[in-house]
Amino acid sequence: MILLRFTSLTFLLALSVSGAASPVDIPAPLREGLEQLRSGRYRQTLATASKLEESFPGQPLPHLIAAEAYWGMIFCQTGHITAREIWHVAKADSSEYDDEFFDAAERALAASKALRDQETTEALGDFYKGLAHGVRARLFTLREQALKSGSEGKQMREALLEAVAKDPSLEADAHAGLGAYNYYADVLSPWIKLFRFFLLMPGGDREKGLEQLQVASQKASLLAPEARYELARILGMRENRRAEALGLLQGLSDQYEENALFALAASFEAEKIGKKDVAIEYAGKAVRAATSMDDVCRMRVGDAAQQALKRLQENSGP
Repeated sequence: MILLRFTSLTFLLALSVSGAASPVDIPAPLREGLEQLRSGRYRQTLATASKLEESFPGQPLPHLIAAEAYWGMIFCQTGHITAREIWHVAKADSSEYDDEFFDAAERALAASKALRDQETTEALGDFYKGLAHGVRARLFTLREQALKSGSEGKQMREALLEAVAKDPSLEADAHAGLGAYNYYADVLSPWIKLFRFFLLMPGGDREKGLEQLQVASQKASLLAPEARYELARILGMRENRRAEALGLLQGLSDQYEENALFALAASFEAEKIGKKDVAIEYAGKAVRAATSMDDVCRMRVGDAAQQALKRLQENSGP
């Protein structure tokens, strides 16, 4: 997708056109930024993203990495995180990180437009445009702002479909966003579907959405971990397929040991299906992992994990 510097863009164009590699195969520095993000080291991710913006000028991904890091900080600060559950619902409709979040997303959209203006990178530009609208949709969804979330989700869907139409090799990664759209657009409450009608949003397909997320979780080059997490949330909270959700969350927690949110979510799923030993194990992992997270997450997630571990240990008798 991108070479070591934007000055090497000609090689990128040749790569995309030849099909010698996936358009979203990215060099090590960008992948390291994503791994920091997935490990829940959000402030470190922001510092890395700032450097990446200098090393890869004009590219959307560093801005998207920054936006996702700010989203993580916003969720730690305002999201529903307790000793019994993690829900993607916010207790506040604003955060001290809002300006930085929206600025990063806007810069990602501007960079994606520059790619769309070049015939050889047009599909990739559509793909990153979709991701930028997707991250904004996630924030509005977190805050239960249905109209804004629906508008952003609609634009995400349109851009990702355009990307796949122009370059089918983007399909597996695009399925991460398209799968989430298809699922939620189908299972939303009638009241939320009323907003969808006024926004002229296309309908969804629950089964297709699940299939797309499954494909993305296994085959996506860039977004497989994100697809696995979204699929785990859906399977656990909405589909009552908690054993499958637990397996996905355990895998994420084992891969990203410093992210206490993955471990704590795995603990809650294990508890719900009666696997108390597994629940205690992952609650303990969450307690330890929280100590290495940023200050904005360390206290809230760490406190929830400690309370969960204490509760589970007290109730672990025969």
